Amino acid sequence: MASKDTIDTSKIRGAVLAEGTYTFDKMGSILYALGIGFSKDPMHRDHFKFTYENEEGFTTFPTMPVLMLSGAIDKLFSIPGMPAFNPMMLLHGEQTVINYKPITPGETLKIKAIATDIADKGKGALLTVTIQALSDKGEKYSDAIFRFFIRGLGGFGDKGVDTAQTIPAIPKRKPDFTIEDTTTANQALIYRLCGDINPLHIDPNMAAMGGFDKPILHGLCSYGIATRLVYDKYCNNDPTLIKSVSARFTSHVFPGETFVLDAWKEGNTIIFETKTKERGKATVVGAIELKQEEKL
Repeated sequence: MASKDTIDTSKIRGAVLAEGTYTFDKMGSILYALGIGFSKDPMHRDHFKFTYENEEGFTTFPTMPVLMLSGAIDKLFSIPGMPAFNPMMLLHGEQTVINYKPITPGETLKIKAIATDIADKGKGALLTVTIQALSDKGEKYSDAIFRFFIRGLGGFGDKGVDTAQTIPAIPKRKPDFTIEDTTTANQALIYRLCGDINPLHIDPNMAAMGGFDKPILHGLCSYGIATRLVYDKYCNNDPTLIKSVSARFTSHVFPGETFVLDAWKEGNTIIFETKTKERGKATVVGAIELKQEEKL
């Protein structure tokens, strides 16, 4: 356990981890969309707006800002006020993306990664990192909020300042919508080309070191897949309806497994949970806030 002397929350909160730019280039936008399962049916014309650069209305999918972490991931291990820790103790616990303006493929935006909070969770610390995407004039396009659980760094006593409940409880009724969606056996090999090249997702030897029978799918890939399934059902082919997506990762997925997604519509919020059909494991639970209920 960490002590009060090894974690300085006053230095951590507000620390700027990285500043620079991120280009949502056309081919990268297409690769991301393919990585989360768009256009598995190449004749599905509605998916072309994410997978074909000449399609009218070609745009990025609203969860793509998660890729901005690639410019700041190494900075997580040198945050002012934080003690050194083993990268294997870092778990991605929750993810939120808040969209303010649509991002056009080819657009280069300024990014700023900030350690916005840290909280003592007993057996570990919950570190919140927010990555902002901004225009040159400072206009907000998106916030990607990452919550990492670092095992072994608990015990410093500060319960944090970010107490917002981003994921509502699952309603106590049958789902309003259920769908199955099978991932491909090489899904992780495609998704890793978006920037997350952790060998855990491709190398069987590294997966074994992590306690897995074989490489696992990226949690953020599961996040994107779940959002895609909700989008196809509730957004009337309009990605600008997705205001925010929040999710908690509860278990892993092996590439090739089948997602079973249950969804509950509560006003303008779609609460969802995904499980693996093969093992019955709950994998992601979350909520998607939509902008206009009347369009649903």
